[in-house]
Amino acid sequence: MVRIAAVPHIVKRRRREEKKLVLRVLASPLFNLLLITSRQIGDEIATRIQAFQAAALGLSLRLGIAVVVLVICVISLFFSFGFTNSSYSVENIDVDKLWRTADSWGWRSSSAPRSDWPPPPAETNGYLRVRWNGGLNQQSSAIRIMNATLVLPELDTNSFWRDESGFPGIYDVEHFIKTLRYDIHIVKSIPEVSSEGKTKKLKAHQIRPPRDAPLSWYTTFALEKMKQHGAIYLTPFSHRLAEEFDEPELQRLRCRVNYHALRFKPYIIEISREIVNRLRSQGHFMSIHLRFEMDMLAFAGCIDIFTPVEQKILIKYRKENFADKKLVYRERRLIGKFPLTPEEVGLILRSMGFDNSTRIYLASGELFGGDHFMKPFRALFPHLEK
Repeated sequence: MVRIAAVPHIVKRRRREEKKLVLRVLASPLFNLLLITSRQIGDEIATRIQAFQAAALGLSLRLGIAVVVLVICVISLFFSFGFTNSSYSVENIDVDKLWRTADSWGWRSSSAPRSDWPPPPAETNGYLRVRWNGGLNQQSSAIRIMNATLVLPELDTNSFWRDESGFPGIYDVEHFIKTLRYDIHIVKSIPEVSSEGKTKKLKAHQIRPPRDAPLSWYTTFALEKMKQHGAIYLTPFSHRLAEEFDEPELQRLRCRVNYHALRFKPYIIEISREIVNRLRSQGHFMSIHLRFEMDMLAFAGCIDIFTPVEQKILIKYRKENFADKKLVYRERRLIGKFPLTPEEVGLILRSMGFDNSTRIYLASGELFGGDHFMKPFRALFPHLEK
C-alpha cells in the first residue's frame, strides 16, 4: 500500500522539478539568443516567401501578357495569311496582267537636256580612241568634259565573247553620230597628219585608265596626255569611270547614249523582229539573261559556291583578265555582289506568279558550273530553251 501511495507523490515531485528546469532554461541567455535567432530566421524566411510570392505574381502577370500578345499575333497572322491567300496568292494572280506593260504612274522617260547644255566647241583638245567592251555610256561623260573628239569605238575582240564583228558591223554608225552631235564630236577614224612631206595617221598615246577613275583623272592626267600627243588610246575602257557624280546633265547624257544613240543595224533589227513575232505567235514567252557565265562570275568574285576545281578556274580567269583587287570571296554574297543563281531567279519568278507552263528562253552564253545549277531552274520551268 505504501509503495502504491508513493507513486503519485514521486510523479508530482518530478513534474515540479521539470517545470523548474524549463523555467530556468527559458530564463537563460542562451535560450533568449536562440529565440531571437529563430525569430530572425523566421522573419527572413517569411520575407523571402513574400518576395518569392511577389516575384511569382509578377512572373505570372508577365507570362499572362506574353500569352495574350502571342494569341493576338497568331490571330493577326491567321487573318493576314487568309487575306494574302485569298487575294494575292500565286494561285489567284491574274497571270495576264504580268505580261502587260507596267503602269508608269505618270512618270515618263526623258533624257533630253533640261538646262543650259551648249553644243561642244568647234575646236577640241584632241582625239580619243577607245577599246570598248562595255560602259560607253559612262565614258561619254568624260569625253564631254575633256572636250575630246571621239574616234568610233573599237569593240574588244579579246574578251570572253570573241566577237569579231566590230562596232560598224553591229551598230548603226550614222544614227550614233547624229544622235550625239549636240553632245560630243565623233569621227569614223583617226585623221592623217603630214610630217616632213609624209602623210600618216596620228599615233595615239596608249593609257590604261584606273578602274572607277574619278572625273578629275580625265580632266587632269588624261587631258594633259591628249594635249601633249594630240590623241590618246584608252584601253580597256569599260567601267573606267566612277558611276556616282552630281551633275544631272551628265547623267542624262549617259541615258542618251544607252537608250537612243546605240541602235542595231537595220538588218539585225529586222531579223530580231521576225524571230520575236514567230515566238509571240505561240503565246507569251520570256527571255532571261542569267549573268551566270564565267567572266561575270570571276569579275564579281563569285567563287565559294563552286567546287574546288571550278574555283581554281574562276580565280585563274580573274587574275588574267581583271585588275588585281583583294576580295574576301566568302563575303561577296553577303554584301550582294553575287549574281543570283538560276534557282534563285526561278524562285523569284514563281513567287511573282509565273507558273511552270511559262516558256522561257535563255539569252546568255555558256553557263558556268554545268547542269548542276540549271536542274532546279528547269524543274521550276520545264519549258526552257536556249
